[in-house]
Amino acid sequence: MTNDTQTPEGLVLFLTWDTFGITQHQAQFLVENGQAADEDEGFRMACEDSDLVTLEWDFMLAELTEKMLAINAGGHWQGEVINFGWNNRQGFTEFVADNGRDFLANVLPKTDCTFHIYIEDGCRFKIQNFHHDSPTGNEWYTLTPLTPALHEAAA
Repeated sequence: MTNDTQTPEGLVLFLTWDTFGITQHQAQFLVENGQAADEDEGFRMACEDSDLVTLEWDFMLAELTEKMLAINAGGHWQGEVINFGWNNRQGFTEFVADNGRDFLANVLPKTDCTFHIYIEDGCRFKIQNFHHDSPTGNEWYTLTPLTPALHEAAA
């Protein structure tokens, strides 16, 4: 799901994950197609749809996987985070991921998150993440293809 959020300079918004936004969008769709009388009924129906979020998650992961493979078919990544959590920690990691599910699992905290995935310079991802310990979205991840030269420089 893409979003109309304000994009930081130099970044191209690629994907957004926002379960509330997904549910609102589905509610509007149900009203527009006459399946719900109003937004409240549409929202209730969307919340009761047990497949909605799962299907949207799978679609989002498929789009992310496709773009990952286009940017870095080898699947070796370097991740860096700034302002992680309530105490604004920094850190980095190296990992291998050839699909969107593994990619996100290697960097995002294991909690409910809302995030925007941007593409920078056509060759790296930047993720702005929101969750209970970082509700303002100041948590940022930079994910860069890990080439042999970059790996040696990081060592």
